[in-house]
Amino acid sequence: MISHIKKISSSTIFPLLLILTILSLGVLTPIITMVAFGAILAYYVRFIAKKIKPYVKYNTLAITLGMILLAIPIVLLLYFTITQILGISVSLFGSLQATAGNNPLNFGLISDAVQKLGFSATVSQGIADAIRSGITQLLSAITNSLINMVSSIPALAAQVLILIFSIFYFARDGDKIVQYIKDVVPDKDKGFYREVIKGADDVLKSIIVGNIIPAAILGILSGVVYYFLGYPYVILLAIVSGIAMFIPIIGPWIVYGAIGIFSILLGNTMQGVLVIILGWIIETTTDFYIRPRISVQYSEVHPLVFLLGFIYGAVTMGIPGLFIGPMILGITYAAYKVYREEKVKEKQSGS
Repeated sequence: MISHIKKISSSTIFPLLLILTILSLGVLTPIITMVAFGAILAYYVRFIAKKIKPYVKYNTLAITLGMILLAIPIVLLLYFTITQILGISVSLFGSLQATAGNNPLNFGLISDAVQKLGFSATVSQGIADAIRSGITQLLSAITNSLINMVSSIPALAAQVLILIFSIFYFARDGDKIVQYIKDVVPDKDKGFYREVIKGADDVLKSIIVGNIIPAAILGILSGVVYYFLGYPYVILLAIVSGIAMFIPIIGPWIVYGAIGIFSILLGNTMQGVLVIILGWIIETTTDFYIRPRISVQYSEVHPLVFLLGFIYGAVTMGIPGLFIGPMILGITYAAYKVYREEKVKEKQSGS
């Protein structure tokens, strides 16, 4: 068969390959995001599987255990987030119906706090009503989103199944894919692609080491602070604080500031001041000490790459976009960087 292919003109082969590629992308378009996300997560599964491999006999078992270990923190994160949001929704709507006195979100406390600000009765009532309306609408929207999510469980299950299989096969056959690319790429271009792949490797490591690990540390430390200061829904507040670290410029300050101001309005001045001060200490320590210490061994990827990748990746592709966005922009950045370096070398050697 190969001998017959050699006789075919390249002008016929390449259009055929292009047409087949376009048709394949058309078939995969509805699931391409999950397949790409699976390929990225497979990178981390392979890393875990390599650590497990000396203790198990089969490579497939090592990859399966790696997938389970990677899934545990994600499942726990989703579980605690959903259960805490549902708990807040139930307690809020219960307070609307029964105005329970011991409810952490009792609206009577908000009205009392606003009245203490010294405004007239009409202004105070307007402010309290606006706060109540905003909280009610926010939690109502969250509840509706959860209901819609439940109704879309069949489609979600199919996407998750595709993601699981993609992770498994990319993790198991990743070496074959790399070897296939090496066989197809011309020898003169292998140096360029080697550097691009190295750049992609740096991006994938930086996503975890430079962003997710510091965010997890910040979330844990924030949770400890919330617990000792006596806040309700500690786990949810800790998760939100960690996620807020990805917000450009303001970062977790939006969480610490909102919680602190809300506590002060409710009359808990010391609690509000402490959460702002301790939040500043945690954020500063994480951003200026912990992150550089654990990221120093990896090459620097420009912060704008992660900023645009995280924001617009999430907007266009949802949660998978948090990984796919920085990955695509990171590879593009690395490709242009390598191309520029090659051009500079050519000019220097020619002069």
